[in-house]
Amino acid sequence: MSYISRGRLVALLAAAALAGGPLQAAVEVNSFEPASLTTTPDVWYASDVRAAGTASIVDLTGVGGDLETNQPLPTGAALLTTGFSNDDKAEVATYNDFGDAATLLNSATVAYSYHKATVAGGNAAAAPSIKLGIYAAGGTGDNYGQLVYEPYLNVPGNPTADAWQDVTVLSDSGLWWWTGGFELPNGAGGPPYRTLADWAVALATADAVDFAAARVVSIAVGVGTYNQGQAGYFDDVMLSSDTGVDVMYDFQAASGGVIPEPSLALCLAGCLTSLGLMTTRRRG
Repeated sequence: MSYISRGRLVALLAAAALAGGPLQAAVEVNSFEPASLTTTPDVWYASDVRAAGTASIVDLTGVGGDLETNQPLPTGAALLTTGFSNDDKAEVATYNDFGDAATLLNSATVAYSYHKATVAGGNAAAAPSIKLGIYAAGGTGDNYGQLVYEPYLNVPGNPTADAWQDVTVLSDSGLWWWTGGFELPNGAGGPPYRTLADWAVALATADAVDFAAARVVSIAVGVGTYNQGQAGYFDDVMLSSDTGVDVMYDFQAASGGVIPEPSLALCLAGCLTSLGLMTTRRRG
């Protein structure tokens, strides 16, 4: 299990906000490092992996079907899984100073691709979500939270299974919920749902002093608790904004990395039981 407590997370975010790093890059990611208070820009960490949740980077060569043929950046992708316990969670993140929160939320383009594999008995509404972490150094103690983009909130019905989905969210499109902080409560996956630009207004209104100093300090992708039976792949994570950030992350298995079997989704279902507004993006 890899997990950072809230207290340790605040210390980590303070370090990330001070350290900074290159903000214009295409980065190949080959592994998820263990959760740590000492972080490096552009390195991804298993930031919150609980119970039977797993996070890995796999080689899709030979798996066939849409998973292989339509992957956005061959030949690898990240894979997040949960078993059949509500305690299972799989979230990975990278930490950096991505810029002033108000500026970024009013000018951001956030993009990623995901593939939700069918798992018998799994939560049909769940799929990998993308999150932006916001932190104000020297704040009042209520100075951190995450904005969460969930595919099921932004498409009619449940997310499409067994096919790659390309997501691009602008500052004024797409709905996000808030994990709490800056004097606003935790939405716990529920309303209010707002665009990034509308959240900038709400956060500034609720806690003007702290939010004026807030920075976007993390990008995360995850499958949360209460999302049982998930096998979610993702790749091609991108963030750009008027803060000067323009980053893209390509997840590729290291040489000799894991190659999942074509029947991975069904295998996960059996194995884990025995042991928890979207727009189309052109692919480059």
